[in-house]
Amino acid sequence: MIFTAKIEQTMEYPKRMKYIAETDSFVEKESYSLPYARKVYQPYGWIKESGTPPNPHWDIIIMTDKHYELGDEEKVKIIGVFCRNDGDHKFVGVLTDREINDFSELTEEEKEDMHRLYPKASEGEGWFGREKAEELIKEKDLRRQ
Repeated sequence: MIFTAKIEQTMEYPKRMKYIAETDSFVEKESYSLPYARKVYQPYGWIKESGTPPNPHWDIIIMTDKHYELGDEEKVKIIGVFCRNDGDHKFVGVLTDREINDFSELTEEEKEDMHRLYPKASEGEGWFGREKAEELIKEKDLRRQ
């Protein structure tokens, strides 16, 4: 599944960034971002086709070392998801030219990064591959209709 990711957090911004839809801009919040605090360097954002913050939307982590500015957009394919019990799942994407199709195909270093981002998982939570991610996307799409 190919989607458009909009970048809202990079390691250049230690503090959490808040999106202001009216001006298509970002402002810094008081707290540190989770990726920054846990030294996870991959960019973070949301899937544009899912909605726009502060309204409901789907979060995504992009497995790349490419440099982005806040607000940049990139086509990505979904390869996995971190399922959370609160329903605020974190999808995992890669650039469309990358030759992998599932979370299990990430490098060991990339998997370590993701496990460092969310090191503890309660029962029912955890990292899953593309099949589970696609299942969740279909469920979320059905609920929006």
